[in-house]
Amino acid sequence: MPSDADVRLLLDRMAIGDLLVAFASRLDEKDFEGYAALFTEKGTLELPGLVHQGRAGLADLVSRDLGRYHRTHHISSNHQITVDDDEAASRSYLHAVHLPEEADPTHWWSVGGWYDNTYLREGGQWRISGVRVTPVWLGGTAFPPPPPADPA
Repeated sequence: MPSDADVRLLLDRMAIGDLLVAFASRLDEKDFEGYAALFTEKGTLELPGLVHQGRAGLADLVSRDLGRYHRTHHISSNHQITVDDDEAASRSYLHAVHLPEEADPTHWWSVGGWYDNTYLREGGQWRISGVRVTPVWLGGTAFPPPPPADPA
């Protein structure tokens, strides 16, 4: 029979897994405000060449970066989630495809690598406190532009 702690751990891992799905789907749906709402007030987003601190301005930054694409498709899989009371961390595989224009779906660029995330439980709800994106490979027919400068 599982203990209460075992059940709590499973529920926490499921909630963080759902948060990771929301993280990817809100990017692909261009719901950048909803994406930013997944973060803590002081959450950090680390991309190669860019670090953004805080929920404020995060939606605008991500909109400038990913909003310029016709479509994106982010996949986060093989989630390794550890939970320690009200803090958690995960490492997951990243595969993201970026389509610059609607007219040519054969023109794209893709990145594979890692998402290393941290989380805090706030008011009984898990939020992202940090995301670090580490690319391992790039591919495709389009050249990826650099991320936009963070005015913050």
